[in-house]
Amino acid sequence: MMTSPSIRRSRRARGFLSYFALSVMALVMLLPLLWLLNGSLQPGWQIDADPVVWLPRHWNSTPAGNTGRSLLLWKGSTGQETKEEVIQIGVRRYTTVVDLDKLTAVTSAPKSELTDAEPGVLDGIAVNIREWRPSGGAPEQVAALARDSQQADNLLIAKLDDLKGALSQYPLDQANKGKRDEAEVNGYQLDGRRISDDRLALVIGPESELWVVGPPAIAEDARLIQAKRLGEKEFVPMGGTELAIYQVEGEADDFRAATIVEENWQPLIPENLVAEHGIIAKVSQLGDERTVKQFNGIEMTMRQYAPPGGGAPFEVAVLIPGSDEALVLPAAEMQALTAGPISELVEPGSVNRGSLTYRMKEDYVTAQGETVPMALVGDIQEMALVVPAEKVTAAYDMRPADLERSTRFKLNFDGYRKVLNLKLSGIPFWRFYLNSAFLVMMNTIGHLISCVLVAYGFARLRAPGKDLLFLVLLGTMMVPYTIITLPTYIIFRDLGLLGTMAPLWVRSFFGNAFLIFVLRQFFMTIPLDLDEAATLDGASRLQILGRIILPLSRPAMATIAIFTFWWTWNSFLDPLIYVSRQQHYTLTLAMNTFNQQYARSAGYYDRILAGSVLTLLPMVILFILAQRQFIEGIQMQGLKQ
Repeated sequence: MMTSPSIRRSRRARGFLSYFALSVMALVMLLPLLWLLNGSLQPGWQIDADPVVWLPRHWNSTPAGNTGRSLLLWKGSTGQETKEEVIQIGVRRYTTVVDLDKLTAVTSAPKSELTDAEPGVLDGIAVNIREWRPSGGAPEQVAALARDSQQADNLLIAKLDDLKGALSQYPLDQANKGKRDEAEVNGYQLDGRRISDDRLALVIGPESELWVVGPPAIAEDARLIQAKRLGEKEFVPMGGTELAIYQVEGEADDFRAATIVEENWQPLIPENLVAEHGIIAKVSQLGDERTVKQFNGIEMTMRQYAPPGGGAPFEVAVLIPGSDEALVLPAAEMQALTAGPISELVEPGSVNRGSLTYRMKEDYVTAQGETVPMALVGDIQEMALVVPAEKVTAAYDMRPADLERSTRFKLNFDGYRKVLNLKLSGIPFWRFYLNSAFLVMMNTIGHLISCVLVAYGFARLRAPGKDLLFLVLLGTMMVPYTIITLPTYIIFRDLGLLGTMAPLWVRSFFGNAFLIFVLRQFFMTIPLDLDEAATLDGASRLQILGRIILPLSRPAMATIAIFTFWWTWNSFLDPLIYVSRQQHYTLTLAMNTFNQQYARSAGYYDRILAGSVLTLLPMVILFILAQRQFIEGIQMQGLKQ
């Protein structure tokens, strides 16, 4: 019988709607997992970006000479039709000023007639705007200039129309350096500043921050120096702004430099050098004379160390000073000294050496792209990233809001690499994987042995009161876990097992009510005729269980294994209660500790999300591989023969 075209179209439409609805529901269910996976492939800055950046992006950068420092690239309009890539080479604070020579009208108004100041813009210049509501007159928009020296409760104001052409933005530092001078406008005295020989201006604010930007080529000749070497400065016009140009001490008299950034840097040295060659020296073993020596441009305090036993004294660098002891390193090992910006060294770990403690950055990325544990040593130093003044060919003032990041699509796997190199108190991250895997293995073995035996007894053996005992077993499932936590804890305490991993797997060898119920229901679906035939052939109960029941119960056994894996792998409360030493931590405990230490820093979000994905990954893989047996076991657990 043939169907009409309209019926076929109707069926296709219903089929399409069904698949569409299923796809939408599946996407909704997978959305948290997809978000987690996408976030783990994003760099730390992107996860906390405003506005939100959805797809993984790489923030383009350019190296600052051979300093190991990279400068982020931005896109902005620098007088060209298209946006160009630029780097930030400074920050200037500006304020709004009024040229008193161009101001012709000023009025005195009571404060009660003026509203509070609100930020606004006039001719593209920021200005604080108020509304003047004179008695008997129409409201007008004005800007407050100063207090009225003749009437304390009044302010001197100017209408916005009268301010047009008189407003401008001026560098705050230069405006403050201007000599004070007075001018009379419309019969009122105004206290201004002489910002140039022929220009008297009144500073009215508000202050604003503009970035000084320039082409990335500026960074090619950048080098890192001690900030204290920056001498006198002068402001030199450059493009649409003025740059501060410094004389650098220790350089030729004609050498001038512009600063890209000044920031605090922390001396760093590979932790393996400290572990192998570091010396815990008594203060009495160190000479009184202190000198300062530079290694790769980084200053360190040097002293003479007299080794015990009468050896010849030699020069050492003081890494970590102390009142009674100091951690020192021979000067010959100091060529590996480097430094990193404080902003890249957030939340380091710590290492104890005798009575001293030093901080360590486990996953510091060197200029060569290697991840090396670095010890934070010495004193924080203010460093300046400078370039020769003649290399600065152009510079512009731009509002930060007019700049956007220069990015490109890229999957970022740094979070996975760093979390796998992560150590908590010296314990590598993979150790926590092994701990969780060990518990999964022991609990799976325990449940398969204990639950199979008990479930077989309830399903196959005949005994008075068996059904009542089964009801009691099921009743234990109704007892909240929190009620049995304290008695269980006391039992393990009396057995002396606290602080070990034993409480996390021993109980599995004593069965689990839910898993026994699942297996018992499945065993009851297997025909009794098979047992009777095996008995006639002389098979024992254990032989029947091992050779007939278990081979037919693979879906149920897979279900037991998956449930056990799921509970054990995701367990958090039990490890938190019974485990005290970090070498016994499971993945859940390690991730919790990691989150507590690093979640405050946006730079670690990629590692936190990558660790979460790595924690979740075994469960996802297991379910994909065993989903058929799992679903079949769940479907048949409620069937009876």
